[in-house]
Amino acid sequence: MVPERRIRRKAIDPGLSTIAFTYDRRVDEPTRRRILEYVKPLAVGLDGMTYSGDVDRVVAASERIAGQTPAIDPDLLFLLAVFSGQERWVERMGHASRTEIFLSSVGIREAAVRALFRGLPRIRSRPATREEEVVHDALALEEMGAHGIVRLLLEGYRERRDLLEMAEAIEQAAGRALLTSAGETLAEPRRRTMREFARRAREEHEEFRGPASGG
Repeated sequence: MVPERRIRRKAIDPGLSTIAFTYDRRVDEPTRRRILEYVKPLAVGLDGMTYSGDVDRVVAASERIAGQTPAIDPDLLFLLAVFSGQERWVERMGHASRTEIFLSSVGIREAAVRALFRGLPRIRSRPATREEEVVHDALALEEMGAHGIVRLLLEGYRERRDLLEMAEAIEQAAGRALLTSAGETLAEPRRRTMREFARRAREEHEEFRGPASGG
């Protein structure tokens, strides 16, 4: 049996809450695969923009950022990253209980599940732990760079925006702040890509713009 590991972590930054819970480390590779198999069908089609591969990308980005971030619980980080795009599904009536039962069946401790459910609604807007900050930044990176440009163009096309409106949305997305130094380092080349694209889009729009109609 895997020995129980106690984690007591006090926030270093004033904005981070103190966490104290007992967590039995059982998220080995077979368990991770089972959790991914549970989550990926939920990810597809929730917003018309998400694909099952996006879950893997958020997990990989979270682990890259966490590698340079102190005092990170890797198992809780994995759970937050995997479920980070499914908070709306989890919040629906009965689905939280279903997810809790599933996680319990694969050996995830109750305290970790509670930490997961507390974190999901606030990851994007007000993350309160280091793990939540890391996943916040991983989600932000998914919406930046070439990957983010494609997403915003698809969204703009769906909402019938014109090119200038899309360029504005891309530039605004490039300016979003990340919360970790590792996330900022990864974001910087993506910002340059987005700003260059927005600039070129405006220039090309103006290049062949017809004369303004007047009375």
